[in-house]
Amino acid sequence: MTNSPAPQHPVPTISKIEELESLRGLAALLVVFFHLPKWNPVLHVGFIDSGYLMVQLFFVLSGFVIYNAYATRISSGMDLVKFQFLRFGRLYPVHFLFLMAYLSIEIAKYIAATKFGVSGPNARPFEENTVQALVQQIFLLQAIGPTGNATTFNIPAWSISTEFYTYLLFALILLFAKKAKDIVFLVIVVVSLFMLASGQTFGTVELLRCFAGFFLGCLTAKLMNKLTFQVPGYCAYIVILIIGIYLQFKPLGSYDLFIYLLTVLLILSLVLAKDGPAKEMLRAKVLIWLGSISYALYMSHTIVIWVANQVFRFVLKRPEIMIEGKSYPQLSTVETGVAIVIVMAAVLVLSQIVYVVVEKPMREKSRRVVFRKG
Repeated sequence: MTNSPAPQHPVPTISKIEELESLRGLAALLVVFFHLPKWNPVLHVGFIDSGYLMVQLFFVLSGFVIYNAYATRISSGMDLVKFQFLRFGRLYPVHFLFLMAYLSIEIAKYIAATKFGVSGPNARPFEENTVQALVQQIFLLQAIGPTGNATTFNIPAWSISTEFYTYLLFALILLFAKKAKDIVFLVIVVVSLFMLASGQTFGTVELLRCFAGFFLGCLTAKLMNKLTFQVPGYCAYIVILIIGIYLQFKPLGSYDLFIYLLTVLLILSLVLAKDGPAKEMLRAKVLIWLGSISYALYMSHTIVIWVANQVFRFVLKRPEIMIEGKSYPQLSTVETGVAIVIVMAAVLVLSQIVYVVVEKPMREKSRRVVFRKG
């Protein structure tokens, strides 16, 4: 007599707000445009140059979603361990995949330099991506504290570093502060924003950006749960227009903290709105799909851009100029347009593959581990 298979226990799911998922996807797409090298002056657009602020938008969205999902679900040490393990399963596999890809590039540079004598400003192996930086990347410490190397290997991963430990702080506050948790969140937001505004960050600017955004998102979720009214559907259009104008015309590096307030207004205008054109637009299947692959999109795009640069440099032999100590190929306006289309298509395809092959299976596996009985 054979043993019958063990019963399958359903894994709890957290409902998603589709408009916010689509918003995350669009923000990730803008980050991709921000990281496109300045192949041509046509790419010097305020809206693109301010794309780095979408990471702060991610932080607020993350705090909003995580608070709604877990604010009442972490009441023991085991709950904390489960929560952090789920966060690890969500973030780390994709991070590790691209860390290994970038490590392979450094090894290839080393072989090219020692075996074939290839040299250049972008070809020196393990110069920026040092062994110390590698260790920090492995333990997600690259953007934690003044000794971090935030812009090494896969540069977008700096935000994963800060977010992972912000999750841990969030869970600890829920566990030990309990009823005072929202007051603690408010204190963290105020202190973080004050330090960022004053410039007195003591080498923790990346972590403070995450603290400010994430815990502001938590407070936004708390506020939303207390509000009982609805707002007209056109409010979201107005906020989106304001954000677009803000990104296009604000001076580079100035007034960056306003993105936190604008993101809060955008979330509330979408969540509290009656059904309208803005919400219907964000519920389009293509945008929901973009939201579902947004993490893979965010983590995969720089390596596609790196490959494109090598094609322009060594295959097409385009002239190069130095920008902030790095060499970038220069393309004509038409070539730049074609390059953008090809790079964006490659990024989307790679992101879908990473989502299906790595991100989604590992996330589901971590959930099965956490929620299995016994």
